Amino acid sequence: MRILHVVKKFPPLIGGDATVVVALRRVQERAGHEVTVLTYNPPVVFGTEGEVEDARVHRVGPSQPGASLDRITLRRVRGMLAMRRWAGSALPSLRPDVLHAHAVDVAYAVAPVARKCGVPLVLTCHGVWFPHRGPRSFGGRLELYLIRHGRPAVITSVDAASVAALRGAGFDAQLVPNGVEADEFAGPHTEPDPPVFLFAGRHEPQKGLDILLVAAALLRDEGAAFRIVLLGDGSLTSDLRRQAHNLGLDRIVTFAGRLPERADVVRAYLGASAFVLPSRFEGFPVTVLEAWAAGLPVVASAVGGVVDVCTEANAVLVPSRNPQALAKAMAGVLADPGLRRRLGDAGRSLVRARYTWDAVASRYSRLYEEAGAATGR
Repeated sequence: MRILHVVKKFPPLIGGDATVVVALRRVQERAGHEVTVLTYNPPVVFGTEGEVEDARVHRVGPSQPGASLDRITLRRVRGMLAMRRWAGSALPSLRPDVLHAHAVDVAYAVAPVARKCGVPLVLTCHGVWFPHRGPRSFGGRLELYLIRHGRPAVITSVDAASVAALRGAGFDAQLVPNGVEADEFAGPHTEPDPPVFLFAGRHEPQKGLDILLVAAALLRDEGAAFRIVLLGDGSLTSDLRRQAHNLGLDRIVTFAGRLPERADVVRAYLGASAFVLPSRFEGFPVTVLEAWAAGLPVVASAVGGVVDVCTEANAVLVPSRNPQALAKAMAGVLADPGLRRRLGDAGRSLVRARYTWDAVASRYSRLYEEAGAATGR
């Protein structure tokens, strides 16, 4: 097959959708498919500082940092128009068998050209906003409008809550969870002293890192010895550094930033004691699967797709926006090495049995055929 993925973020930008497209591309190319990626332009000049462009990755529109791609901005609208122009000029010669979009804005941007060229459109929502903002809010109405008028042949989402919300809004949505390359995390695990809680992801309000820092201060005041390593960056990084300093956490919290190589990220997982995800809301966080693949116990907010996979057998779940409950859960994990091993082992077994990228790609292949049949292709 010739597959065109259209996505907001792609490395060097970070995010769940970027991780998913990188993984799907790897598995699909390994299966013999021809894969092309269309994405927005990152604030990086390729050919400098070791950044190398990929001939099958097409970056269009104005430069946009990852943080701005979670908001409605003029640059984002200009990026959508650039995607539509690129699709208009490239699709007739590229002749993809399916167009797989990973956000409602990029799906809407290329949908008219896809229909004109007879290319079936598959939309994957990596979580949806309208249940949280309200379907009558401006953001909620806009999201629903973009889905409705994009008219995808197939709609999927990565978590059951989003699928239920989409069905409630009148869309025939299907569940396709995310996956993980479990063998990537098969290296030896090093238990640090003092224990380390790892977070990996964007530094945005959704992720609840301000709540984590308050919980860390509470845990420190109880006399616990631990460290926290925060991977990634975002619009809140400077504010979070300031908050950590004001709470007296300079020696406890490390802002590791965006690590340059995937191998560095894997080493960070294998060098941690536990993974923490204090999100206010989530779709289906790939980072939880990565933590389990590395054998780490998970402490997470009971929100969105987290509750689809996390149970008391493989994780410790806490109410969101509650630093006291988060601190108590982290203290329990710190105090019990046996609990850490049991949770990590259960998570590793689960991802190897159910959440491989090969299984996810196989599911999408069937949906591509279904989308093609729906459009008569």
